[in-house]
Amino acid sequence: MTIEQIFKPKKNYKLSRLGGNNDGGYLVGVNSLLKSKILISFGINDNWQFEKDFKTQNPKCNIKCYDDKNILKYLLKKLIIELLFLPYHRRFYFFKYFKNIIDFLIIKKKINFYQKKIFYNDLNKIIKSSQTDDDIFLKIDIEGSEYRILEEIIKNQNKINGIVIEFHDFDYHKNTIQDFCSKLNLDLIHIHPNNSAPKDNFGDPTVIELTFERNPIIIGDEPTLPHELDMRNNPLDEDIELFFKS
Repeated sequence: MTIEQIFKPKKNYKLSRLGGNNDGGYLVGVNSLLKSKILISFGINDNWQFEKDFKTQNPKCNIKCYDDKNILKYLLKKLIIELLFLPYHRRFYFFKYFKNIIDFLIIKKKINFYQKKIFYNDLNKIIKSSQTDDDIFLKIDIEGSEYRILEEIIKNQNKINGIVIEFHDFDYHKNTIQDFCSKLNLDLIHIHPNNSAPKDNFGDPTVIELTFERNPIIIGDEPTLPHELDMRNNPLDEDIELFFKS
């Protein structure tokens, strides 16, 4: 069917893709990407390509990653399970996970990783300890817990110059997300439906990815959706087309 106009970017903005192909990749504003002093990233699992790309394009940026699991132990556990239980002809997955562990040991020398489940008041504490009052970039992919920190984002919004956030259960929390967007003093510069999750009864996405930026670079009057840099989160499933209310 259709979704509200508040979720449609007003212009065509200069964007860059970070995080590789398909799921885990996001479009961010070039202005905030290059000017950020710190990236606070919530939700890593076993994919830190977004953070690696951010560091490559902005080498001076301090990057702090938070996940509710010990990532190294998690990777080692996956490696052992793959070795013991996969059939011999699929053992190439073992080398994939082994390579991932080596990559993690290398990148953790440049990027800070912390084991922590993000909950109420955690964002306030992390920002307070970040020793910067501006140019903070937030990447948030925490499987539904994003709703617990929305008020903290609004409280600290003057310190933030960019956000990419994945909203789960969009159909249930649409009013909450609209309220968040209306209170945020950053521009919505991109929207992307996540096709890894099912569509609702009206054909709209149940998971969306939103990108915000302060002082975005405008390159056209009309937004391009989908953007040429967009990719399906699940490459094996059909994309979800967005329609906006007039």
